[in-house]
Amino acid sequence: MTSTLGELADRLAVIDTVIAYATAVDARDWESFAALYTADAVWEYRAGGERWVGPAAIVARVRGVEKFDATQHYVTNHVVDVHGDEAGHTCYYEARHLRGDRQFVAGGRYRDRLRRTGSGWRIAERTLLGVWSEGDPSILGDAEG
Repeated sequence: MTSTLGELADRLAVIDTVIAYATAVDARDWESFAALYTADAVWEYRAGGERWVGPAAIVARVRGVEKFDATQHYVTNHVVDVHGDEAGHTCYYEARHLRGDRQFVAGGRYRDRLRRTGSGWRIAERTLLGVWSEGDPSILGDAEG
């Protein structure tokens, strides 16, 4: 498969946006986090489950991670499919949540649709699909990113 430099640049920019998501959550940089979304973005926890629309609602939900002493989100195995100003993206995630001497670790996939905007690639839809977990889930409450 041959890709043009523009196509490769788009793919890398999409992946950079997804990595910025993980970095902003762990840094608790909610301004940067909100800027990663389109104005009409949808964030869904578990396909067909909880759903939030718009950056403010998404930030309010994910901000629950502030109750942890620390979190670390890793994103890997990126698959990007760019079609003009729209892109599909999937990747694996591993999310560590630490509170005192307890931790909860979850892994799964993010399934995304991104849109090219005047400010770069932004997340228009994100679905978090959990696959596995270990540790103490009682530390989560309703906070999970």
